[in-house]
Amino acid sequence: MAAASLPLEEFDEKFLTCAVCEDIYTDPRVLPCLHTFCARCLEKWRKGESQFNCPTCPEQVRLQGTGVSSLPPYYFMNSLLDFRALHDSEEAHTKCQMCKSEAKVDGRCADCSLLLCKNCITVHSNISALKDHYIITLDDLKNPSVRPKYTRAPYCPQHTDQRVTFYCQPCAKLVCRDCTITEHRPGNGSNHDAQEVSEVAQKYKAGLETLVAETKDAGDVLQKTKETVGRELTTITENCQTIRKEIEKHFADMRAKLDEEEKKTKEKLDKMEKDQKEPLVTKEKDLEEKIKTTEEGLKFSTDILDRGNDVEILTLRQQLKDRLNVLSSIHIQHEALENKISFQSDALYTDLSHCYLFLSEETLFITETPIESLPTTVIFRPQKGQVCKTNPEVTVTSPGGQCVKLDTARASGGAFKAVWRPQTSGKHVVSVTGGGGGGWGELLSLWSRCSPLTVDVNSNNPSLCTFGKKGSQQGQFNTPIDLAVRGDKLYVADTFNKRVQVFDPAGNFCYSFTTTTNPVSIAVNTDGTIVAMSAGDEVERFTPSGELLHSFPLGEYCTDPYGLAVQRDGRVVVADKGKHSIFMFEADGTLVKQIGGQGQGEGQFNKPCFVCVDKEDNIIVADKDNDRIQVFDNNLNFHHKFGQWDRQPQDMFYPMGVSADSSGNIVLTNIGEDSDVGGVEHGKKLQVFRPDGTWVSTISSDGEKLKKPHGVAVTEDGHVFVADPMDHCIRKYRYM
Repeated sequence: MAAASLPLEEFDEKFLTCAVCEDIYTDPRVLPCLHTFCARCLEKWRKGESQFNCPTCPEQVRLQGTGVSSLPPYYFMNSLLDFRALHDSEEAHTKCQMCKSEAKVDGRCADCSLLLCKNCITVHSNISALKDHYIITLDDLKNPSVRPKYTRAPYCPQHTDQRVTFYCQPCAKLVCRDCTITEHRPGNGSNHDAQEVSEVAQKYKAGLETLVAETKDAGDVLQKTKETVGRELTTITENCQTIRKEIEKHFADMRAKLDEEEKKTKEKLDKMEKDQKEPLVTKEKDLEEKIKTTEEGLKFSTDILDRGNDVEILTLRQQLKDRLNVLSSIHIQHEALENKISFQSDALYTDLSHCYLFLSEETLFITETPIESLPTTVIFRPQKGQVCKTNPEVTVTSPGGQCVKLDTARASGGAFKAVWRPQTSGKHVVSVTGGGGGGWGELLSLWSRCSPLTVDVNSNNPSLCTFGKKGSQQGQFNTPIDLAVRGDKLYVADTFNKRVQVFDPAGNFCYSFTTTTNPVSIAVNTDGTIVAMSAGDEVERFTPSGELLHSFPLGEYCTDPYGLAVQRDGRVVVADKGKHSIFMFEADGTLVKQIGGQGQGEGQFNKPCFVCVDKEDNIIVADKDNDRIQVFDNNLNFHHKFGQWDRQPQDMFYPMGVSADSSGNIVLTNIGEDSDVGGVEHGKKLQVFRPDGTWVSTISSDGEKLKKPHGVAVTEDGHVFVADPMDHCIRKYRYM
């Protein structure tokens, strides 16, 4: 036992205390599970049963004899108790318990359980009946080499004056010397083989030591497993704390969106209320004036008739007659209000856009002022009594005469809805062109009662802000080429100011930090570290606060690196337009893979400039001079491509910056022709595509032309930041 080698003073009461009675052991007995308890405590615990569970563990104990006395004594613990008693007597200056004199205690008889002075120890040694008793002295107590070896041996139950000093292996029993020549005598056909305890113990000790070593190894494995489980528990706790924060943020954002939607809907209601009330308020004032005039004329006429004399009546007769004829002919037409404002919500908690107000007379309306390239919901409500067995079709005619048909889906309250993304600004005509369920006559009758709706579509100028101008002060830029978004922060590579500037989503300056050289591309890892690539062909990694962690050069591999992205595991992906290639590096700069070469085939490039990774770590490359996007998996294996050159809104014109949102949508900037005249026709535009390359919309920014759009970064709330280095500014648009 490990405690056996400890100094006596470290055998504290906790070590020598029974877990049941919480007192110093009395006749300690060892259970099969190696837990130790007082014999009397176990007698109470078993309640007369021969089978019971250990008081401190689930192990079951089955008594071999009639009582607890059949359990083996804990000799070593008894020895420790003897040493402890002798140690305590010395500290307490206890007197001899045998001769009752005032002599100082010098030892203890383990068999008699008496503290003895020197004389009594001598007497013990000279009395034949006591000469075999175990006596420990204060000298033994102070000698560490004696204490671990000292063990009190019991007397033989058959020969009570003899100690057990032999072990009969076939019988597995401790016996005394007398037993070896009586019951356990070898020979004469018996299988008894009594050997000295020390010899047999040494034989078994080696095997037990091996088991101890194996058990220690097993214990080490258990400890390591426990540490692993502990780490996993910590990981679960930390992960759940992170997810809990994400949940809190998600629902806080939802509440904020709900509050904003409630505010906007109430504002719309206020406007509709004002529009409905204004003509009635004017009519009410007109009525009040006419009522007042009529009441005054009636009062005057009544007073003349009631109190005037005949001369006055005759004098004013014609005036009274003319005025009363005018007043009695006053009549204002008024129809009772039939068109009340209604509120309808369709899956409000999953899509806030499915919440709208309308007048009861309206059959075709839109939920909000449409903006170029952004989704607008068109609602068609059949009039009372009309039945649509099939979904109607909604047609939108643009100012240029192009017609687009919108697919409709059933909404709540018997209405139908369609999502419209106008691609140009100006006046559009929305009309219902099909559906119903009866014959052609019924169709014509049904839709003839639904008047077309003329809608003015606004241009998609920067929806929230444009910030920055040329300069070196905070919030100013000198050719910002790239940017990145992480959480509620926008990181801008302020290239020729040799710094990174950090802003909030509204464009308010937060802080900045300097870089070694001119940063041309920037990305933010999931752990918040910032990775910037400089024009000097070097990648630098910074802490979220801007402290340089480490860097690695690209000159050995790259000739003209332009854009970079960072995967979740920290690997860095670099687009090199000089080598027409994509490189992948470990976080420390070790090259993992290179693909590409100039060409138009799959996995070939023509001046790729910017690159990004989506939520699955797929790698998306803006293949600039090939006017296309190429998508690879997280190990740079080709997946698919899309895009072609042309001047249509869905076509590409020198794609540059690229970013992917949490839904996989790809937002792309095109620099178009090198012209001072912007617009879609010259290709300076933002485009939105589905992950498979399906075109969604194009933002041309008619009001504020993009001069040379480069880096792009999307936010979680459907907005996109664009770096415009030629204008030394950042623009923010809504794209979803």
